[in-house]
Amino acid sequence: MDFINETLNWCKGEVFEGKMSLLFGLFILLISLAYFKWGSTPGARAMFLPLLVIAILTISAGIYLVSTNQKRMPRYEIQFKENPQQFLESEKKRTADFIRWYPITQKIFFGVMILGMLFLLLSHAPNIRAIGIALMLLSFYVFVLDHFSEERATLYYSKIVEHSLN
Repeated sequence: MDFINETLNWCKGEVFEGKMSLLFGLFILLISLAYFKWGSTPGARAMFLPLLVIAILTISAGIYLVSTNQKRMPRYEIQFKENPQQFLESEKKRTADFIRWYPITQKIFFGVMILGMLFLLLSHAPNIRAIGIALMLLSFYVFVLDHFSEERATLYYSKIVEHSLN
């Protein structure tokens, strides 16, 4: 199997992840609009804007993942055909560079999750509590997104190393 197929499979996984982000964002958008239309308590009314922001962020991430990776696939095929060894080395460096970010992202969003919990637990103001819930939801989204992205990146990196040795 040519290495380019590994790269294309990785890109397809990123596209799938982007589509899941889009679906999640659209679902959160619908929930946000439902709170706006039918929310009758101060807490329910306060949920609209924080959920709307989360929806916009996740939809944007989804659009970015889908469009970027769909554009990368033909470009990667051309680069691989021109110089397979150089392509392999550039992918090895690029992948190693972003794999380093996963633990940092996890620590940051662990802090965001704790902040959201503190907002929820220590305040009785509806807007602060709604922001806390939204921060926890955003953290959950990032943890899930990063989990599958890190898994796919690690597998891809191992394939790069395997092909480098051959």
